[in-house]
Amino acid sequence: MTDNKKFDLEEITNFFSTINPNKSKSTYTTMKYNLMRISKMANIDFKDIDESVISPDFLEKPMSEYSVNTQIQSILGIELWIKYKIAKLSVGSKQKIAKYNALKDQWDIRLKQLCSKKNETINKNEMTDNEKTNWIDYEVLRTKWVSVINDKLIQSCPEPPYTEWRDLLLVSLFILIPPTRIGNYETMRIRYKKTVRAKSLKQDRNYIMINNTDNVNAGQPKYSLCFNKYKTAKFVGQISSVIEDETLIMVIDRYMKLRLKAQPINKLKYEDTDLLFLNTSNAVAQQPIKPLTQSYITETLKKTTNKYIGKKLSCDLFRKIFLTHFLNDNTKSIEDRKRMATFIGQTYNPTTMETYKKILPTPLPVPIVLSFD
Repeated sequence: MTDNKKFDLEEITNFFSTINPNKSKSTYTTMKYNLMRISKMANIDFKDIDESVISPDFLEKPMSEYSVNTQIQSILGIELWIKYKIAKLSVGSKQKIAKYNALKDQWDIRLKQLCSKKNETINKNEMTDNEKTNWIDYEVLRTKWVSVINDKLIQSCPEPPYTEWRDLLLVSLFILIPPTRIGNYETMRIRYKKTVRAKSLKQDRNYIMINNTDNVNAGQPKYSLCFNKYKTAKFVGQISSVIEDETLIMVIDRYMKLRLKAQPINKLKYEDTDLLFLNTSNAVAQQPIKPLTQSYITETLKKTTNKYIGKKLSCDLFRKIFLTHFLNDNTKSIEDRKRMATFIGQTYNPTTMETYKKILPTPLPVPIVLSFD
């Protein structure tokens, strides 16, 4: 092994997975993109990255064109590259190891500066320029989206393509109910059930559960969501929630007709065909079954909302818009906030001051007193 050995993307991402065995799929994907961004900023093939490219002097200017958060992620990728380089240096390369550690120290300083800047922005609750451009009040967003769905539902034109209602459902899941992370839906499975319980299902995947007709007619919910695999699952545990929003139920009804026509589902056993969302190429029978990627869903959310709402909304912006609305609602109790946080995969820890806050009763209207002479 030579100290001048260069590396491809796959071996470094495998190294990251090895030293971080219990991270979520989205964490591994993010790190892969962080590494790929180094190549993009340097304008060279990834395998040609070396110590001259990985230095702050070379990368800091092209990096400055990205957002603070993206710069932070990029440095994490750079530091991973350096760690792997050190791990692969031959025995006795003390001077070279010291040189790469010094390089990492330079990036550490920059990383701390950026993290401080990010925290200052977070603490001020200020919008970024992109957020200002694409911001829309949640109630306005919801009203517009319900109008879009209602228009689509009453259209009597020939059957729409599968992908149109797939994209409408994806966006609906981020507007009509609290927006959780993309990874919760990325490989979601369809399951038919006799009860509303989710404990009997395999715990290594997420589900949309469809109740049978008899149970629905008896008043049980038609659809439920069950999250087992998501970013904070080991802290929050299984999340099971009934879908009650009437508009979302109608969207799922319409989508399922097209989805089951594109790929039938075996109700009796688990198969690849039970994916909730299919990509365009496998929305036809006998094509390979593949889930949508996180980057594809992100672009779909932006493209679809831009088409119908005039705003390019990502998962992150959906969550900020919704939470701004939700947390500004003074009628929400601590219990309401904890329940909402659990659904979107977070924990809500109220401050001591919040426990003193009381929800005031809605005042009765002041009676109008009429006097007659």
